[in-house]
Amino acid sequence: MQARRKPEELSEEERQGLHRAHQRLRNASQALEALTVVEPVRGRWVANPAPLEVLEAAQAELHEACQGVWQAQRELLGWEAPDGTAAGGVSTGS
Repeated sequence: MQARRKPEELSEEERQGLHRAHQRLRNASQALEALTVVEPVRGRWVANPAPLEVLEAAQAELHEACQGVWQAQRELLGWEAPDGTAAGGVSTGS
């Protein structure tokens, strides 16, 4: 791990890499939400539940994206994941 840095000390390339990590996390979160938080549309159609393998793939992508954010922050800014996160990923607390 390198010494802690301020975000404004990042190069343009480093900022873009951190931005991509955060964008991947947002996309993964939105994809999982779309599969799990389906609101019925009155008078139109009833959504079929997503197959288990699709949900598992979306969960895996969310976990990997979260790990990617923490890895980028650790490498670029010297930040560590907070206590209670699994391998810098999502919280394992209840």
